[in-house]
Amino acid sequence: MIKLLTKIYKRVSAETIRTLLANKYYNWYVFSQQLSNALKRQIEPHYTFVNEELPNTNQKTVVVVHNGWTESGGLADRLRGIVSVYMLCKDKGLDFRILFTHPFPLEMFLVPNQYDWRIPNNQMTYTRPAATPVCLEVGSESYWQAQKQKSFLEKQIDSANSSQIHVYTNALFAYFDHYGLSFLELFKPSERLQQAIDKELSILGVDFISVSARFMGVLGDFTDTMKTGVLPAEKKKRLIDACIQQIEALHNEHPQMKVLVNSDSFFFLEQVKQLPYTYTIPGNITHLDVTNKEVTHEDIYKTYEKTFLDFFMIAHAQSIYRLESRWMRASGFPHAASLIFGRPFHPINFSF
Repeated sequence: MIKLLTKIYKRVSAETIRTLLANKYYNWYVFSQQLSNALKRQIEPHYTFVNEELPNTNQKTVVVVHNGWTESGGLADRLRGIVSVYMLCKDKGLDFRILFTHPFPLEMFLVPNQYDWRIPNNQMTYTRPAATPVCLEVGSESYWQAQKQKSFLEKQIDSANSSQIHVYTNALFAYFDHYGLSFLELFKPSERLQQAIDKELSILGVDFISVSARFMGVLGDFTDTMKTGVLPAEKKKRLIDACIQQIEALHNEHPQMKVLVNSDSFFFLEQVKQLPYTYTIPGNITHLDVTNKEVTHEDIYKTYEKTFLDFFMIAHAQSIYRLESRWMRASGFPHAASLIFGRPFHPINFSF
């Protein structure tokens, strides 16, 4: 095949063709397009075509939508998509809004700071051509892929002949361009969340580090997003012991600092609490894409408060660490939090 392609593309060397064929970024790009198309198939039934005049497209409003019509990932995924679209709209001088209603109204936890991004649900239109849905999935967390995402989204927005462009995405290109500054332009904690953050900071102070460990169900006590089976008891113990060894090593590097430990495993956190220099934030562990049965405002708030508390407390840490191994997921949650105030982020990959 390489010889055939070399003959067809005479100016391209065989080595270059080998590189292109093995290019994981290109393969990720193709996969990303497939995911985006799958998202669009989920979204399109909610839009109807009506016989009406084309809207005045001189006034475009771009709305990032999280309303439960499709899976949107975790908190960090959603926020990075929101900030990415905001930065693009800011560069292009476009009106930017957020409709975040599922699984809770975003304003329960985050409210506008320097930019008012709110849009009432009754101002949304789901008729075409007045509204154009745009779906953009993430295939790779590389700079190359991020630029592809940005270019694709810009073309979709520019070509849309609509007054509203609804964007369904967790695009990450904002990570490469002052993410924290844009995040703080958009958001500040709600009054209740800020009080909870202040309470945790009064306990921890300002000199602490954070360590995050995501097990995705292998310890058997967290099944919201289980994608792997539960490890046998012996392997679970070895994994937990190996993680604790990493935490102990970090404590030896920072002996004067408390260690804030975050995880999706209650069982692991209970083990970690036995270390006198660690701290864990109390509350429910859950995932934003899980449909819960809470019906009251108070129930919903209590269900998701810890997710936001973890995020902002990690952001306040002096240094931020993420544990990685064969049976753990390299969660983007602590990395996203580290960008808010520009704190150093360190992945720790270990074997056991």
